[in-house]
Amino acid sequence: MAWRRVALLLFAVGWGANHFVSLLQVYRARLGLDAAAPAMLFAMYALGLAPGLLLAGPVSDRYGRRAVVMPSALVALAASALLGAADASFSLLLAGRLLYGIGAGGVMSAGAAWLIELSDDALGAGPRRATIALSAGFGLGPLVTGLLAQYAPEPTRTPFGVHLAVLGGALLVARRAPDSRASARAHAGATKRPLIRIQLEPEAWSQFLRGVAPMAPFVFGFPAIAFAALPSMLGGALGPAPLVYTGALCALTLAAGVMAQPITRRFAPMLAARLGLVAGTVGVLLGALAVSARMPLALLLVAPLLGAAYGVCMTSGIQSVQRLAQPEARGGVMGLFYLLTYVGFLAPYLLALATRAVAPATALEAVAGMSLLTAWVIR
Repeated sequence: MAWRRVALLLFAVGWGANHFVSLLQVYRARLGLDAAAPAMLFAMYALGLAPGLLLAGPVSDRYGRRAVVMPSALVALAASALLGAADASFSLLLAGRLLYGIGAGGVMSAGAAWLIELSDDALGAGPRRATIALSAGFGLGPLVTGLLAQYAPEPTRTPFGVHLAVLGGALLVARRAPDSRASARAHAGATKRPLIRIQLEPEAWSQFLRGVAPMAPFVFGFPAIAFAALPSMLGGALGPAPLVYTGALCALTLAAGVMAQPITRRFAPMLAARLGLVAGTVGVLLGALAVSARMPLALLLVAPLLGAAYGVCMTSGIQSVQRLAQPEARGGVMGLFYLLTYVGFLAPYLLALATRAVAPATALEAVAGMSLLTAWVIR
């Protein structure tokens, strides 16, 4: 089926977005960085996503999904090559992560809309397929890279060589995916509306701002805490193979996100989002306990809780966008939603800054309180 070609590309881009997590400790040791610097590398990716997410969706509404997704994937490919060559240069690593964010943002926003539209024969399947494709890449990438970084030669180069092969192959496969009918109709009327279009009806905007927008930052905030913030807070307590352990945490987190998908079929999107936020609150509180007690094994319980929260919140958000936005404007609204979700990738950096003033557990408890409050207020 055509949607599988797009799903493979989302998987490959998700791989490159997240496998970097397993290398943060390597860069910190090699470059002599403090705790906030690796988190800055993580945050730089989120910064790069902003133009990609905001522009790619609306532009794809006008010119078609293929016209945006394929060039964006090439940008991500070039960025991965730059990161593999950067090695010991912190400035090049920052530039590479920024560039990868720009490319990934274009693929994720327009690509998710493309996959959903190619799945129009199966009601409700598109959002789940998009989330599963990205989650599989987000989870498998760090696991493979953790193993390579721990045991293979050239730990800062080999993982990027593997990713270049994965993404390059996915690009070749995706070249044969057709544009969707909705995308073709949008292209036919391209000259009749503004280039950048993020449009909802007034009532739909109200629903988006009351429900989707407040929940969105927690979508990636929860997994970022699971596999970036918590391992950093535990530091040397991660055992003899910390890179493998971090990669395994990523895989466990995102696997739980995939397995939680069926939950969203049983509830209305906002009710599912509330359940996800509550699960995330419990996970963050358990993470605070694990950090206080110096119990790295407890993260094996925390990670799936935060992963399930991510999966439920992500899919409920995509389902909400699908319901609220008209097909010809869906790419722009999807891009806005993804932009808000990726604000959550700033969580490790913000927590690293907060722990300069307060105990790590206290900072995590504050995040849990915000999550619970959000679950209470969204409508």
